[in-house]
Amino acid sequence: MKKSTIPQTHLFNERDLHLYELQNIYTACSLWLTNGMENQIATYDLTVRDLPPNRNFLLFGGLEEIIEGIRKWRYSPQEINYLKKIKLATPQLAKYLKDFKFSGDVWAMPEGTAFFPGEPVLRITAPICEGNLLTMFLINALTSNTVFMSKTVRCVLAAKNKRLIAGGGMRAQSFESAMKGTRAGYILGAAGGIPAFFRKYNLTPPPISINAYHAVIKSFPSEIAAMRAAGKLFPNNSRPMVDTYNFKQGIRNVIKVSGELRKKNGGSIAAITIDSGDLHQRAVYARQQFDQAGFSNIKITIASNMDEFKIQEHIKKNTPLDTFLVVTALSSSIDAPKLETVYKLAELKKGKKTRPVCKFAVNKISYPGCKQVFRQYKNGRMQKDIIGLANEKLGQPLLIKMISKGKIIYKLPQLDKIKEHTKKQLNELPANLKKLEQQPKYQTCVSRQLLKLTTSVKNIHS
Repeated sequence: MKKSTIPQTHLFNERDLHLYELQNIYTACSLWLTNGMENQIATYDLTVRDLPPNRNFLLFGGLEEIIEGIRKWRYSPQEINYLKKIKLATPQLAKYLKDFKFSGDVWAMPEGTAFFPGEPVLRITAPICEGNLLTMFLINALTSNTVFMSKTVRCVLAAKNKRLIAGGGMRAQSFESAMKGTRAGYILGAAGGIPAFFRKYNLTPPPISINAYHAVIKSFPSEIAAMRAAGKLFPNNSRPMVDTYNFKQGIRNVIKVSGELRKKNGGSIAAITIDSGDLHQRAVYARQQFDQAGFSNIKITIASNMDEFKIQEHIKKNTPLDTFLVVTALSSSIDAPKLETVYKLAELKKGKKTRPVCKFAVNKISYPGCKQVFRQYKNGRMQKDIIGLANEKLGQPLLIKMISKGKIIYKLPQLDKIKEHTKKQLNELPANLKKLEQQPKYQTCVSRQLLKLTTSVKNIHS
């Protein structure tokens, strides 16, 4: 009888993480161990090659996940036996994995830092196999979190002083990505969320309300009956959709139910959501009707496949709304779901001998040596970034030592501290980079010393 191919759970978990890797990562480690190279100290850089369309900067996300992942990284006997069974682990590699514990150094930008293509956002110096075994994990953690951070910030910037609600996990490609998208939304001040997120991060959830969405409205004999039931249970925090049947009748029903609540207990429907039709015209009509009826307190949310460009248009039109609800555009980063993240070997040390290494493939060059990113400012705004060697002094260094000899020396900040740092980064960005449309590229360059080192390596291999 064949074994079942149905897993115990379809959710990704820590038992999967250490084997979530390309086969050639394990075979490379076997090769190095067989040739006695395991004690070479390697420096690896984690970078993004280029900006996705319409992006003028990226926000670094995933540091917390990376640091915690490295701290906990171990291989269980079951994982090692599986690698042996499928012949990916030689006896030497199996023994190596049994005793695995990260012993190297990690330098990284703080989470929420603005960065640009080619800049190492994270640098690892460790025995060559240690750094190598983290390849897919590091690339994935940076890519997934940074994609959500860099998409969400565009919607937040476009919304200006209006409230933004992120749609949580709706239409996300996976449960894990939904959680990461929600986390990015929280850091960037987009309201909303899911109970799992608030529990996971030990956060106080927002005040409980009822969003009487279309299924709720349709489940009652009439629209007004649904609104009355919602208002009774949540007298000051019910938020019905008003376009299930007839929009104008929906607005009249909101006014009627709000009047009933006011007479009974001084309450009112808190807000409405408009999810179809000409959103601008409908918001104008709703605002006029509510104000005329004495319910200027009722707020207006608009939805319907919102993204940063639609948000920008409503801001330009001065649509009388209070909140934007953004779902699919954020949970899937619909216009730019990919990021060209790479993890490259930059230096090898054996004893006192150091050998810088790099790659010269066309449009895919990687620079050698132990590097740092330096930021220069003018009048409190970012002016230029320089990628240089770690021992240079060319501005404010962005990479901070997080792990030293396997021990975490950097206190990971709470989410609200990451939020503060991210806000500061956005305040320091040049104004043009905050625009939605593609702008002239921010100035990044390579130091003379690094260029000189690169040329010397190239001459060796010419």
